[in-house]
Amino acid sequence: MKRIIFTHGDKGGVGKTQVATRTAAAFAAKNQSLQLVDGDAKNPGLYQSWHSSEHPVHRCNVLKIEGIEDLFEAIASADGDVLIDMPAGGSAATERFTGGGSEEGSIDLGMLLGEIDARAVVLFAVDQNREPIAALRDELQVFPVEHTDWIIVRNHYEDRPFTDFDASKTREAVLERGGKIIDMTRLDPAVTSLMSREGLNLISIQDSDKASMINKIRAKAALAGWIGQLKLAGVLDE
Repeated sequence: MKRIIFTHGDKGGVGKTQVATRTAAAFAAKNQSLQLVDGDAKNPGLYQSWHSSEHPVHRCNVLKIEGIEDLFEAIASADGDVLIDMPAGGSAATERFTGGGSEEGSIDLGMLLGEIDARAVVLFAVDQNREPIAALRDELQVFPVEHTDWIIVRNHYEDRPFTDFDASKTREAVLERGGKIIDMTRLDPAVTSLMSREGLNLISIQDSDKASMINKIRAKAALAGWIGQLKLAGVLDE
């Protein structure tokens, strides 16, 4: 069954594009096909780090009607798994996934997934603040329950506990739906900055003369750790 993987978080800076770029790298490292869509017109980090003739990345602005229409077509026409990096404020786009879906710029996501024999997988990034919890609570009401698998990604960019999230009713709601919780380890900010500046990802950095050996080792470790987490969540095959 085809999977439509949304990297989401709604709040800017929560780490959703890190989730997207690491997931693209994990699939590539395991030679598993994944079509990439960058829905963030303002900060197209997935496109900048992955687009090439070998790994084309489709761009669309999902915060506009024409962009959401483009997204629906990309989902419907994809041959295999698709990864979509949602923008900050992506809930303005996902609110178009519910309702009758007969108007332009809207669709019943559950109906679409049923028609193309696919499931939605939401990789939802949270940090140690309260805002992502509220966004996650709202998004749980948007994605169709019977067609969606939830995976919460705790972003360990900051070295402090996830006290609010771990004690929240929203976490309980995710687990009641069979959702899973995984962890994204902190990557040296110097490595992250280098990749952003040079348009690199966790795989291409290994061959870059811009990266030191320490940069490459840390990127390789981050990739190996993320592959392990995606396997635990059932997103990557063993």
